[in-house]
Amino acid sequence: MGANVKKGDTAKLFGTPFSQYVKGEVDVRYYRKIGLKSTWANRIDIGVGIPYGNSVEIPYIKQFFIGGNNSLRGFRSRSVGPGTYFPKTTSGKPTSIIPDQTGDLKLEMNTEFRPHLSGPVYGALFLEGGNIWLLNDSNYTHKAGAQFTGSFLNQLAVDAGFGVRLDITLFIIRFDVAFPLRKPWVIPPSVIRDINFLDPSWRRQNLVYNLAIGYPF
Repeated sequence: MGANVKKGDTAKLFGTPFSQYVKGEVDVRYYRKIGLKSTWANRIDIGVGIPYGNSVEIPYIKQFFIGGNNSLRGFRSRSVGPGTYFPKTTSGKPTSIIPDQTGDLKLEMNTEFRPHLSGPVYGALFLEGGNIWLLNDSNYTHKAGAQFTGSFLNQLAVDAGFGVRLDITLFIIRFDVAFPLRKPWVIPPSVIRDINFLDPSWRRQNLVYNLAIGYPF
């Protein structure tokens, strides 16, 4: 419609500006049986949302987020990214309260071994990585490090964990414990050397417990 909000030109429908964007997501999965009942499950999820015309960003409810029960389980829901951005207080110190973080682009990779333990009980060992980013200049002027660049692989958040599943046929009850291996907003981003399961302070700050219904992917 010839709209360009960056130049002050907006198109309206019944007198009201509307959002213009293109969004797509590809979710690729690979499962391999190991033995009679064990499984190796893998997923790569790539999503892109591109605003144009009337919009400098896609609507909030359409943006991508990462972290949580069905994403990176070593991080709270919507707490990762965009990029290396992490909210800080007015004094410049990282805040203890993490608001919802969303982005225009998403990359997530998960791999999980699901061994059969006994009867309806299965285990899980998993490794995951991913992040979200912003694409439009006007979106990240107040979020340092949020822009998607060629160094995006160095900005991936990574976690690992283990869990148990109770398969009662009708549905699966899942309990996972996960912890970060890499936090892109800290320097250096690898936090593997800090892992100390015997330290109550480390456990309180890093262990994330996930209780859910069904497999994460």
